[in-house]
Amino acid sequence: MKRILIFRTDRLGDLILSLPVVEALKTALPEAEIDLLVAPAAAPLAGMQRHVSRVIPDNFQGFRGLRSLVRRLGAEPYDAAIHLYPRPAFALASFLARIPVRLGTAYRYYSPLFHPRVPLHRKNMAVHERDLNLKFVEALGIPRPDGVTAGLVVPERAAREVRELLGREGIGETRGRFVVLHPGSGGSSLDWPGEHFATLGAGVMALGFPVVLTGTARDQRTVDRVHAWMGRQAVNLCGRLDLEQLAALLAQASLVVSNSTGPLHLADALGTRVIGLYSPFFYSSPRRWGPYSQPGNVLVPEGKACSRCRRGRCRVFNCMAEIPPGAVLEMATTLLGCDRAEGD
Repeated sequence: MKRILIFRTDRLGDLILSLPVVEALKTALPEAEIDLLVAPAAAPLAGMQRHVSRVIPDNFQGFRGLRSLVRRLGAEPYDAAIHLYPRPAFALASFLARIPVRLGTAYRYYSPLFHPRVPLHRKNMAVHERDLNLKFVEALGIPRPDGVTAGLVVPERAAREVRELLGREGIGETRGRFVVLHPGSGGSSLDWPGEHFATLGAGVMALGFPVVLTGTARDQRTVDRVHAWMGRQAVNLCGRLDLEQLAALLAQASLVVSNSTGPLHLADALGTRVIGLYSPFFYSSPRRWGPYSQPGNVLVPEGKACSRCRRGRCRVFNCMAEIPPGAVLEMATTLLGCDRAEGD
């Protein structure tokens, strides 16, 4: 196989946990060109993968853009299409473009369009998403290499811009000695209360570490509240970073504390220490969605078994509030390698 196209058009975290597939394919097929078709917002992240030849933003609008997508696939013939995030329009486009190998899961109504088919049910599996993705590589008869990574490389431009920005915000001389708090989740999971993030931030600053708040425009209201509750002592970069700059910031941080969302996986993939805050229901379990290289660095509400929970719809309370800020600060203190007494 000389040209391979991978489809992954859902959330940022899903894409990050799919990038080891690129690494595994490139290890086994060093001459292959590997392209990614991704959500437009995630395209800059896909472009940071060191072995990706081309990034194709998904501007095809499902079946309405089917003809356009088939033309695109036919103009640059692929030997294989790997549907890590299977969608019926993509499956049909791969079939109509006559891509010889169209790898997808076996149990969807449009699965006959795939060949070969991978016999797995994602929805009910407790296997980590990264490992599920690598099963597609194994289905091609390619052994999974040990220690495969996401293969992300932060552009030097973005790293320089972030260093300059931090300098203007007064923490340019900390040489990576700062902590990032990411209070939002983009709706992918329940959120730890903003008041708890503010309490944690105050504790981290008492340890001598500056705090940087991050988030998307969608998180602005939440992040601004956390910033206000902290007496505006933290650096608020919500909505001020593009995706490459966010990656650069996370790569330079001492620690990232986040709800279950894409930036948590991005920090983990870049080798930064993380703490993930997870809700107890099955579909957001850290066993499936936790930071892959740091599985022990997660906190879940104790004593909760809300397997039927539907995220924000609980009529009783937000169970995430049951994770005490003191427990998160204790873990942060350990990961930062310092003693509470240093901040007294």
